[in-house]
Amino acid sequence: MRYLPSADGEDRELLNAIGVKVAEDLLSGVPDRLLMKRPLDLPPTSSELEVLRDMERMAALNKRFRTRFLGAGAYAHFCPTAVDHQISRQEWFTAYTPYQPEISQGTLQHIFEYQTLVCDLTGLEVTNASLYDGGTSCVEAALMAVRVQRKRTKVLVSEGLHPHYREVLRSGFASHEELSLVDVKLVDGVTDPVDLAAKLDDSVAAVLVGYPNFLGHVEDIKALADLAHGKGALLISVTQEAMAFGWLEAPGKVGADMACGEAMSFGNMTSFGGPFLGFLAVKDAHKREIPGRVVGQTTDLEGRTGYVLTLTAREQHIKRDRATSNICSNQGLIALRANIWLQLAGPEGLKGTAAQNAAKAQFLRSRLLELPDWEAVDDGTPFFNEFPLRYTGDLKAMRQTLMDEGILPGLDLTPHLKAYKNCVLWCATEINTRHQIEHLIEILARVASVVG
Repeated sequence: MRYLPSADGEDRELLNAIGVKVAEDLLSGVPDRLLMKRPLDLPPTSSELEVLRDMERMAALNKRFRTRFLGAGAYAHFCPTAVDHQISRQEWFTAYTPYQPEISQGTLQHIFEYQTLVCDLTGLEVTNASLYDGGTSCVEAALMAVRVQRKRTKVLVSEGLHPHYREVLRSGFASHEELSLVDVKLVDGVTDPVDLAAKLDDSVAAVLVGYPNFLGHVEDIKALADLAHGKGALLISVTQEAMAFGWLEAPGKVGADMACGEAMSFGNMTSFGGPFLGFLAVKDAHKREIPGRVVGQTTDLEGRTGYVLTLTAREQHIKRDRATSNICSNQGLIALRANIWLQLAGPEGLKGTAAQNAAKAQFLRSRLLELPDWEAVDDGTPFFNEFPLRYTGDLKAMRQTLMDEGILPGLDLTPHLKAYKNCVLWCATEINTRHQIEHLIEILARVASVVG
């Protein structure tokens, strides 16, 4: 946000223009008992230089990690400087909510392009502007499936879905007493087809499955979709690591009826976990039930290409009981960054980056398994850029040692999945070098030798 100072004379002119003697008179409508009679307890006025120094001092209190092996829903990827440069161009400085196309062509065009890219990645025909994050996209997809299927009131959720997404699903479904969520067990780290088949019946509207799932494992979407379709249910793929789209077949091409999840990996940097960018793509036959907004391409009276909102079924625009969602915004800036990153990378750049993720994760896993304290989990199950391994030593002490060395280890799965007690979910992306991996192995080997 730009800082626009005003001089005392300018303030006086503003007050004179509206017929007010002093700024405090603007509060005349507020009861006197509600007004504060003393100045705010704020520090003395500081110069810009002094404020910067204070901010740097506070920032220095944060723990900085030189190397990171943590994924689990928020992934550290390289973001070119070109992305930061492009988003500062004034073409994007248009209306916050693009209701007036004549002044919002920049925003509308980039949303249209973003939608086109999501459709390409997912292999489905229609997507919306964007959603808050992967968790809320799951809720919107599940509720949309219920609307599409009508009279079907049950949604099956794989235990391989991100625990946070499952929690958001439960919260989102809590107000719908007529609807229910049912968990489907895992076997070897992926959705159990036997348990799924046993729970599929005529009341099931949809099945939600990770692709890849929370453990980084690649689900057999085609086989699971065939099971779901056999009972008339929809298959919804949930992708928490969008970089996998450069490595895996598009979910819509292997049987998914909807694809949702998190796209922050494209052009966005992890900052205290975020920012996030939910996506949702569907088949053309289901587009009338999609939440949020859809931007379309058209021509004006002079034949020039233009962009407009073509579908806005939110409660802001129509009666609440007819709305598809109460989503009142979209992650426009985060979607713009994803749009720019994807267009800069192109198909080959995305594929090459994804290939690095897959290769480095394979190398990291192989090196960890050479150490005596690490055991394979779900051996033989394919994965993308993260995977679980069981640690036989003191897990808490090992993690602390790594953090003291400036290395952020993978996620401790003990609080999240009972079957993965003392397991760590490791992640490697294109930013992890061979040197970083070897340094990790060196420290872990030293920890093992000390304990031994």
